Amino acid sequence: MLNRVKVIQTIIDRIKAKTYLEIGVEGGHTFLRINAREKIAVDPEFKIRRKKRFKHIFKNPSNLFNTYHQMESDTFFETKSNKLARRGVDVALIDGLHTYEQSLRDAQNTLKFLNQKGIIVMHDCNPPCKTAAYPASSFKQAESLNLDEWTGQWYGDVWKTVCYLRSTQKNLRIFVLDCDCGLGIITRGTPENILSYSEQDINNLTYNNLNEDRTEILNLKGPDFFGEFIKSI
Repeated sequence: MLNRVKVIQTIIDRIKAKTYLEIGVEGGHTFLRINAREKIAVDPEFKIRRKKRFKHIFKNPSNLFNTYHQMESDTFFETKSNKLARRGVDVALIDGLHTYEQSLRDAQNTLKFLNQKGIIVMHDCNPPCKTAAYPASSFKQAESLNLDEWTGQWYGDVWKTVCYLRSTQKNLRIFVLDCDCGLGIITRGTPENILSYSEQDINNLTYNNLNEDRTEILNLKGPDFFGEFIKSI
């Protein structure tokens, strides 16, 4: 089954990426499994026990050289910009706070340092239901609201970032793979098509709007499309 670890590692291997950035690492489920020359972790509160870090060094020796930045992503980009500018970012996973505002800032900041052939993967772009897509400020807030049909899944409104970038950026190729909560893929290049939403339109969009036109808004692709994409890069 196609998931973010397989997608990211396949991309890294294909483009021979050297630098991997992950925003929103938490327990390291994805980060520690990725094999890359230089891996940069950003999270305001890491939940990786020391024993787990050592274990994964033996499983994946590239973890020996990881750098961990325990801070909010906005602070990371403000304070580490010189370091990022020197080497750039080849592949990034954006999986931090699941709000439209934060995921958009994370995408825009990452794009500033993304190398010419670099690729961004954005998690949680295809919420399956209204409660999962509730525009809360955090998981804790969404959970505390006792929403009808709450399942414990919270994707937030990250999907709006896809919509925004597809409406405003004419030099980015963007689509969402229909797997693992919706994996947004962002690369430099000519878009298949451009959306015409204004910023105000996007602010006013609701989950119902997404659900009515999901394929168009997200440029949603089946998992099999990933093979075609890999051949094209």
